[in-house]
Amino acid sequence: MDRKGSSRKRKATSTSAAASRQPQPDPATASTSGVSLSVPSSSVVNPQVRITTMPFASYVVWNNKGGTGKTTLTFQLAAEYAKRHHGKTIVVIDMCPQANVSSALLAKSNSPLNPGPVDLEGKRYVKTVCGYLLAKLERVSTEPGKTKLMNFLLKVNSTNKNIPTNVFLMCGDLYLEELSRRLEQERQLMAIGDNSPWKRVTLFIKDYVERLSQKGDFVFHRYKSFLFHLHRNGHKCCRRPNSTVHTADDFSLSAIKAMLYLVYGIQTDENDHRRSLVEHQFYQLAEAHQVNRPQLHLFVNNRVTYHTETAAAFVGIADEVKQLLNTVYEKESGIFSQEQDHLCPDLHDFHSAGVISLHTGIPISKLKQGKYRVFDKEVQVQKNINIYKADIGKIIEML
Repeated sequence: MDRKGSSRKRKATSTSAAASRQPQPDPATASTSGVSLSVPSSSVVNPQVRITTMPFASYVVWNNKGGTGKTTLTFQLAAEYAKRHHGKTIVVIDMCPQANVSSALLAKSNSPLNPGPVDLEGKRYVKTVCGYLLAKLERVSTEPGKTKLMNFLLKVNSTNKNIPTNVFLMCGDLYLEELSRRLEQERQLMAIGDNSPWKRVTLFIKDYVERLSQKGDFVFHRYKSFLFHLHRNGHKCCRRPNSTVHTADDFSLSAIKAMLYLVYGIQTDENDHRRSLVEHQFYQLAEAHQVNRPQLHLFVNNRVTYHTETAAAFVGIADEVKQLLNTVYEKESGIFSQEQDHLCPDLHDFHSAGVISLHTGIPISKLKQGKYRVFDKEVQVQKNINIYKADIGKIIEML
């Protein structure tokens, strides 16, 4: 997908080039506003790596902390992006073990998900992310032409008429966490020659995305809650933008630091005990198995409270996140796909409108001022709904 505006195009600046534009720091550490940064002696991002244009775009909505708004943002972005791009097929892959975004898209907040079966090579699988992953474990072919990969997807509009017709869903599954243990066992098998079980299993979802994209113009929104080992470590593995959602608390800041270390090996705390486990860290395994990692596109400051201006507590946390990211950007600009000044957009707290939107399956862009029923309660959508619509539009323009 072509990006809008040359000012926001992807950057593939090498580590050495980034350093040459700054006063030369110590090669192992850099410090800005009290933030200490340490990177491995071998560069986190290969200076020779090139970012190539692919026939599809893929965005990961991520935070390993709960309650930051991943479900809300994925739901709203997928619906609004599809509305604005009728000629593209939007695919949402729900990697949450609670299947939250699937329930929202299908408007099934109070009923079970029944996506149906998929028959492949004489075997029957459930039409969910678990069904696909189990088929991959059992060595079922996913080569285009041999397998109808669209069979694993639901056309969302068939169930929820409020969603555009070009949105498809690989449904989440409540058994995903249990399956992750089986997948992790497979990853730990001994490699034979060039056959690496770790790499094979780690790239299951990337494999699906790339093979499906060969059939048309696709945009993938992958929702990740990352509550369990395999999907926390295993599927952030394509050279695609990753959008991190955070809220105004110290725990979101810790989650961002953990992600920077886990995926890129960037240590932001001086006494980080994880260094003693370095050989088990994802960034080391990814380098050893030549697995690309995603670029960081946006850090959405979600649920920002306004009165006449942004509340002071939100400003404090947002400034700390920006200081951290500025420090990392100066040292490792190649891991970002967005200009430094555009990394941290704010998103208003949607309040009751957000709850109503997810409960009813009606995107914010379609909500109108008035009363809606949430279970046995009547809930009012206020006139400030247009502010929320503008916020979603602003994020869409940055994709």
